[in-house]
Amino acid sequence: MPGARLRSYRLGDRSELLVEHLLAGIAYTTRVPRQEDIGIDFLCSLITGNEEDNLLRAGPFFAVQAKSSADPIIYKKPHELEWIKNQENPILLCVADRDNAAMDVYSTWNLLCGILGGASGGTITPSSITLRPGKTGTTWPGVEDGPNCSQEILLGKPIIQIRHEDIFNESSTRRISDVLRAWVALDRINIVRRQAGLYFVEGPPAYQTGEPPQQLATASYWNPQNLEICTKNLTLAATSLWNVLRHPQISMKADVNQSPWIEGSKALRDLLRWCEVMEPKLRGFVRGLEDEP
Repeated sequence: MPGARLRSYRLGDRSELLVEHLLAGIAYTTRVPRQEDIGIDFLCSLITGNEEDNLLRAGPFFAVQAKSSADPIIYKKPHELEWIKNQENPILLCVADRDNAAMDVYSTWNLLCGILGGASGGTITPSSITLRPGKTGTTWPGVEDGPNCSQEILLGKPIIQIRHEDIFNESSTRRISDVLRAWVALDRINIVRRQAGLYFVEGPPAYQTGEPPQQLATASYWNPQNLEICTKNLTLAATSLWNVLRHPQISMKADVNQSPWIEGSKALRDLLRWCEVMEPKLRGFVRGLEDEP
């Protein structure tokens, strides 16, 4: 509006500027133009490098949504649900703390657990998905059913806090980068598995703010709709394992010529014959299947 701007908008703008300032200390950061804003505020590449060659390299890629508070983020319209359910990059929520020139960073890794599990533990599409930064549940992985087939994704405590003074301190930026790199890598692996039809999600049952995730647990999801992709993945994995085991650098090793590999090779040979029936085009990739064991 000419000559004025809503107070709430200005506060939000200042929060975004603070988040951008703090991100710049650890990542190459590109702001999404307001005209193109569809839920992501920044596209980032984590800065990596060492003091020896004086280069700051581009590292893992992730997206950021900046917030001025830790209020829940709700997706309920069909296009909103479709968008949040099909993210192909890790998303970090950065909640600005204007009073202290700092921000809390939250991972959304367990969003996939809700998406793959479906509402009420089934294949029902949730009527809404709510991200709740700062809230921790009593069960892992922090996905709770709400009324009317809604879902609550409990993001838990921050994975790290970044302060103004941190981004001008080399040891602090290295520590922050190490922590974020580990969390982004965790999320990336889960996303790639999901895109490949491997519905396993790894995440930490517990973690400390400011430390990389450790002692990961695994959640597995399946339903009848997965039959085709699971069959395809099995045939591809079996073919790859067979060919790896027959590679000279592997086949000459003593440990693959004794139990349990001997018994496993016989079972794998039988499985591959079934795989050739299910996926005939793989026959050209399976080497030596008819050779004497």
